[in-house]
Amino acid sequence: MGSDGVASTPVSPLRQLCDRAKVGDESKILLTDQSTPQQFLNLLVEKELFGDAIRLAAYLLPQREAVGWGCLCVRHILASQKGNALPNVQVAAERWVSAPNEENRWAAKETADKEDPKTPSGLLALAAFFAGHSMAPPNLQPVPPPEHVTSEIVGGAVFLAGVINEPEKANEKYRVFMQKASALMARMQQPPQQ
Repeated sequence: MGSDGVASTPVSPLRQLCDRAKVGDESKILLTDQSTPQQFLNLLVEKELFGDAIRLAAYLLPQREAVGWGCLCVRHILASQKGNALPNVQVAAERWVSAPNEENRWAAKETADKEDPKTPSGLLALAAFFAGHSMAPPNLQPVPPPEHVTSEIVGGAVFLAGVINEPEKANEKYRVFMQKASALMARMQQPPQQ
């Protein structure tokens, strides 16, 4: 019963996640209690509600996989740019995804601090840092990062990656990004190989 004496309807976990991910009202109207996360993401892509789809995907994935997805999306953009070397912040973020240890997490932060943390790669390096248990140096009392900050940063990095170059082609890039998220989610649901 709610505080007003009226029986309250339980909110589905997907609806709760949409609230945390700040999915817009236009998208929430499309959500039913029978929707699976993948069905809902597919519907958002079909309706070209890419901002909400990207934010939700970043929240649906575990932190390491979310940063990894962001790295795949940024790599997709970097591959279309001729002659550019992979930025150090991209390398640092990918290194943490490959080996998510404290040394690589702190290296990602230091690299983002040295380079521009406002690029998609810089944001992903910061997202890797915030995926740890503490923002304080190891010799100090742990200071946990804000809840969901990694998901928020990854969503922002992926969104920015789509518009940073050739913003007129953003929707086609977002469609590719969401295909990568769906493929990653499908792989995560497969049983491990024996």
